[in-house]
Amino acid sequence: MLEPLGLTREEQDLYESLVSRRPVAAADLSDRTSALARLVELNLVTLVDTDPPRYVVLPPDTALDVLARRRERELADARRKMVELTVRFHGSTARREPADLMEVLHGEQEIAQGMTRLLLSARNEVCGWDAPPYRDDPNQVNQLELDQLKRGVTFRVVYDRRGSVDRPGRLAALIQGIADGEQARVGDVPLKLTVSDAPMAFVPFDVRAKKHQTALLIHDPAMVAGLAALFELYWDRAVPLATYDGQPAVDRPTPEERDLLALLMSGFTDLEMAAHLGCSERTVRKHIDGMRHRLAADTRFQAGYQAVLRGWLEHRG
Repeated sequence: MLEPLGLTREEQDLYESLVSRRPVAAADLSDRTSALARLVELNLVTLVDTDPPRYVVLPPDTALDVLARRRERELADARRKMVELTVRFHGSTARREPADLMEVLHGEQEIAQGMTRLLLSARNEVCGWDAPPYRDDPNQVNQLELDQLKRGVTFRVVYDRRGSVDRPGRLAALIQGIADGEQARVGDVPLKLTVSDAPMAFVPFDVRAKKHQTALLIHDPAMVAGLAALFELYWDRAVPLATYDGQPAVDRPTPEERDLLALLMSGFTDLEMAAHLGCSERTVRKHIDGMRHRLAADTRFQAGYQAVLRGWLEHRG
């Protein structure tokens, strides 16, 4: 646990053993000279000129606090250097040749590495459209997103209603993503797009391709800003995809009704909803009619409107 203060595992083990012991004769630690020298350098122990010479541990609350404060100063200096380098980077980016402001990525490996760089570059937010082409194995990207979410990075995604949400088993994955902290909406989007506030953007080279073959990683701040603005237009037009929190209450939808509402508000047909829910179209229509009756609505549109007014589509954690 003391590694962040600059101690190796060997040095920490030795320090912990000395803390609980009386002054130790230097001769008894002749095989630990390297670790002892480091502890002395960090002012955690000192060699007392007695007969024989002994090593004495300095009060940990004082000695370790000094080390912690030193580390805090070093981190503050590192942050200031990071800001300086960031300013220099963006200044040099503005003066780069046009060809340097966009990378062409070839093959799945380069594309995966480019997407990894983009996700790790985000300071506050990543946004994008989820549309074809899709990776065969999205686990690496999903894990990176989860790691970034834990760091406080916001993720907003508009999922393509036909190409993305309609894929078998995709609804469960979307619900899990929302549970992890992702903000998700459903709509009709023209292509795959990912934008970070680095600024950096990712788009496929061929929007009609069925597999990742070539993609563009854009560094030009002006182009990234334009793509980010375009994302916002589609985000405003998209429908939030809500999930059920599993806690029944008065005048709140059942789990089945909430799943059905999420699909209904996303524009799914009865046949598509039946396929996702694993039931018949007749059962879907029966559940919808039951919701309309509960919501005193004559039409599905009115039912959706009443559901929004009553907070049935809001996520409650």
